[in-house]
Order: sequence, then C-alpha cells, then structure tokens
Amino acid sequence: MELKKQPLYIKNLITKNLVIKGTLILTVTGFATRILGFYNRIFLAGLIGAKELGIYQLIFPLYMVAFSVTTFGNELALTKLVSEYKSRGDMASAKAFFKACFFINLVLGLIVSTIMYKNADWLCMHVLNAPECSGCLKVICAGIPFMSMKGAIHGFFLGMEKSGVHGISDFLEQIAKVFGLYLIATYFCIRNHYNASFAVWGIVIGELVSFSYSVAALLYHNKKTKHQKNRQMSAPSADTALKITAAPICRQKILRLFFKNSIPLTTNRLALTVLQSIEAIMIPTVLLSYYKNSTLSLATYGVFSGMAFPFIMFPSTITNSLSTMLLPAVSSASSRLNGGYLKKLCEKSLHFCLLIGLFSTTVFYIFGPSIGNCLFESKEAGHYLFQLSFLCPFIYLATTLASILNGLGFATHNLILTVISTIIRIGFILTAVPRIGITGYIMGLFIGYLFLTFACLCKLQKMIPVELQFIKSIFVPSVTFILLGVTAFWGYRKLLVSFTGIPAVILLIAVIGIYGMISLLPFIAESARR
Repeated sequence: MELKKQPLYIKNLITKNLVIKGTLILTVTGFATRILGFYNRIFLAGLIGAKELGIYQLIFPLYMVAFSVTTFGNELALTKLVSEYKSRGDMASAKAFFKACFFINLVLGLIVSTIMYKNADWLCMHVLNAPECSGCLKVICAGIPFMSMKGAIHGFFLGMEKSGVHGISDFLEQIAKVFGLYLIATYFCIRNHYNASFAVWGIVIGELVSFSYSVAALLYHNKKTKHQKNRQMSAPSADTALKITAAPICRQKILRLFFKNSIPLTTNRLALTVLQSIEAIMIPTVLLSYYKNSTLSLATYGVFSGMAFPFIMFPSTITNSLSTMLLPAVSSASSRLNGGYLKKLCEKSLHFCLLIGLFSTTVFYIFGPSIGNCLFESKEAGHYLFQLSFLCPFIYLATTLASILNGLGFATHNLILTVISTIIRIGFILTAVPRIGITGYIMGLFIGYLFLTFACLCKLQKMIPVELQFIKSIFVPSVTFILLGVTAFWGYRKLLVSFTGIPAVILLIAVIGIYGMISLLPFIAESARR
C-alpha cells in the first residue's frame, strides 16, 4: 500500500467499522481515565499512607456487589434491547425500555444504598472483618444511586452505538475525583489528618459529576432527535413515515422482556461478584496469619491491590474497550449466521489481545522495578509488577474470550468457568498465602487465569474453529518485544546517567512510549491490513 494512501485507508477503516471506531473511542477515553486514576492513587498513597489505602480498598467488594445488583445486568440488557429495536426502526419501544431501566435502577440504587448505610457497622465487622471501614462504607453509599442511574443512560447510548458518552463520562468522573480530593485536602481537611474516608468522598464527587454529564448528554440527544423527527414529519418518505408511526409495545411486555434479559445477567454477575468479594476480603485476613502484624498486612494489601495490580490492568483498557464492542458485534453476526465474518472477527481480536498481552509482559518484566520506584516510590510495588507480568496475556485474552462467548449466548457456561477460576484462586489464598505471603496469591492468579483462558478457548474452538499461527502470533512478536525491550532498558539506564536534570519518571514514560511505538504498532498495522 502506498504511503500517501495509508492514512486515508486507516481513516476509512475506522469510520466504516463500528467495532474499531467504538474500540478506539473507548480506548482513548479509557487511557486518559486510567492515567488520571493512577495519579489519584499516587496522590492518595502519599497523602493517607499504605495502611489507610488498604482500608480504602477493602470497601470495594461491597461496592461491586452494589454495582452488580443495581447496574451491571440492567445496563447490558438495555444495550441489547435498544440495539435490537433500533435496528427494527422501533425507537418508541427502545425509549420505553430505557425509561423502565432508569426507574428500576433508581429504585434499586436507593434501596441498596439505604440498606448498606444502616448496616454499615455490621457489614464491616462481620463481612469485611475490618470495623475501621465503617466510615468509608457510609460515605460511598451516597454515590450508589447516581451510579445506577448513570448505568441506565450508558446502556441506552451503547445500544444506540454512541460509545463516546460512556467514555467521556468515565473521563469526567476521574477528573472530578482527582480535583475534588485536591480541593477537599486543600480547603476543608486539617493537614496530616487524612484517612480512608476522605479518599472515598472523591468517588462520590466523581459519580455525581459523571451522572450530571450523562443527563446533559441525554437531554441534548433527545432535543436533537426531536428536531430531526419534526423535519421528517414535515416531508416524510414512506420509510420514515413507517418509523415515525411505529407504536411502542405494551408496558407489560416491556417489563417482561427487560427482566427476561436482565435477571440472568444480574444473577450471574452477582454470584461471581460475591465470590470475588470473598476472595478480596480473605486476602488481608490470611495475610495477617503470615505477617502476624495487622498494620503490615494492611500495608501489603494496599500496595498490591492499590498500586501494583491496577497498573498491570492498565493495558487492559484496550482489550476491555474491544470486549465492550465485540459483544453486540458477535451477537449480530451470530444471529445473521455470518460465519465467515464471525471467524475473522474472533481471529483478529484474539491476535490483537495476544500482541497487547505479550508486549505488556515484556514491559512489566523488564521495567517493573523501575516503574514501582519512579511512580510509587515503592520497591514492593515494583517487585509485584515483576511477578505479575506473566499474567498479562491470560488476563487480556480471558476478557476478550468471555465477551465473545457472551455474544454467542454462552453466558452461563462462561460464568461456570469464571467461578471455577475464582475457586482456584481462593484455594491458593487458603493454602499458599499463610506459608509464603502475597506470592502465594500471585501463583493462584496465574493458575486461575491460565485455566480460564484455555477453557474459554476450547469452548470457542468447538463453536468457531479459529486459527492462530504460533510463529506469527506468538514467537516472532515475543522475540521482537524482548530484544527491543532489553535495548530500551539499556537506553533508559544510559539516559538516567546522561540527563540527571530530567526527572526519572519522564524519561521512563518517554522510553516505554517510544519502545511501544517501534515494537507494537507495526504488528497491529499488519494485523489490521490482513
């Protein structure tokens, strides 16, 4: 392909392919969101300390349970239903599904937040085994209704194939969280008296701002749609007249179809979230039996779960964005019996995730200790990044494979595999962590994700015989990433000596960025052209 025509080819590819377009939008906003999120964690780590950061992390299992009950299943069900009825030209029913979902989410959000607030002390004492988390849990309850209502709006826009609202909303949420905490720390809190509850207020502020933007986007969309509808009514064609006069299905059928789609998704997600919450709650408790020190076990948990593991998940912004767009695309291709396109879509997606995973493994294995020292000023965080590096390909592949299986209608089978994977990790928490500490949990993560990835891949192979070439998809990229990675690290060490006036973190980011563009982009470009 001629060099002059390549930018035009890429532009047309992005414009015409909704999966690529949506993935790109969600990836760009997702990266910006995660960068702000990491700044927020670095800010919190320095402000409240590792122990309070551990307490802050402990409330998230209960927060994710609330998210599963009030938001997750309803949002996915709404996305599917809106997309389906929009393709039929029945926007009246699509909007009726949204109104039902919004009202249901609001009611669920208020009920769940009230129950959690009134029982915060009991939940922290008997479920989290950490009474000091009570204040944090009470604060975060204020954000649950906004989270649930926002989820309904996001589900509607994703069904309308407008992923930008979701991405921008998440980005604004992080901005509000960071600046909200900064303003509270600067003007309202007594210096040196910050605790975990202070950090949770950032989440509530972020949810409120994100919800406000989502509502504004919805109002603008409705106004724009109404204007277009008035123009169509003034000079309607046969097709537009049919769409305009289409009456929504009855209210009872709206609710029946919505619950038929949402209840299985919510139940599956809730079961999985409860298991994962048990897993997260058990870690600091079992660590206590290893370290024999409450402060040290909480600090270790805070460094691992608040610094190292989120950083490992940073590249998953790309694969998560791809997974979000894959589910409706796979579902649509499957319903139309378009086997050739479906096979090609799966192969390209898995090849892309392998590239991201292998590159991330190389980066964290080579640069992990340097990242921990530069960004978090923590040798422990760098050591955990080094140990977690081999997880990357399996985590990213498992996410994509799960989305494909869900799109093919195997959500329950996918749930069973994920539950088994979680049980494997819990087994390692109970057996390995008391003997060797957090390294035992890292081993459990590796074995669990290894099982999940290959089990999902075997199931997919039975449905769609995808083909991945070992040489092109694994061997050549791995060798290239390793050789260029070693060279990049050598260059980084030289730059540290030569440019002592430049902060190490800037040099590190620049070197990793250049290394990524040189080594990763050629493979991605080649994959897109095939």
